[in-house]
Amino acid sequence: MRLKTGDVLTGIVLEVKEKTAVINFGNYALEAKVLTDLEVEEKVRVEVKGTYKNTVVLKVLDRDIRKGIGKNSIDVRV
Repeated sequence: MRLKTGDVLTGIVLEVKEKTAVINFGNYALEAKVLTDLEVEEKVRVEVKGTYKNTVVLKVLDRDIRKGIGKNSIDVRV
């Protein structure tokens, strides 16, 4: 899948590791270095901000800790 700046994706957190999380975006899953705590089964909506050193940079637009989506601003590197 080709991601371009400005793309908005919605996914579900499948797995949380020490410094990364695996997020399912429908037909594909990405392992991302995260700069915040995420929870398994949490729904996130992210925007592709661009690339940095061959890494896709995502910004979390919305999070849902199984209570409804709330506003947060967190960067995620994939």
